[in-house]
Amino acid sequence: MAQITQQQNTLHFSGNLLIHNISETLTHLQTLRLEQPLILDFTKVKEVDTVAVSLILEVQRQLHHQHHETTAVSVIGVPENLRSLMQLYGVDGFLLS
Repeated sequence: MAQITQQQNTLHFSGNLLIHNISETLTHLQTLRLEQPLILDFTKVKEVDTVAVSLILEVQRQLHHQHHETTAVSVIGVPENLRSLMQLYGVDGFLLS
């Protein structure tokens, strides 16, 4: 199961971001107040599948919804398997910039 801890404008993810546990992660995400500029830290994430990419896009959507403006989300500590998925789906250029 994935865990999210928030320290000011940084969300720290840990554990596994997989299809079978994303529901709990999304539910927890909806309870958080996302602040700008938002940083997503994946340093402590162990396993990922394609839902991790969807999660990042959902965080961007929620941030835009809460603040009504377009703001980039910074993603740090990206494990190689998540980086590969981002490249596969062609979203690495704007998620990792």
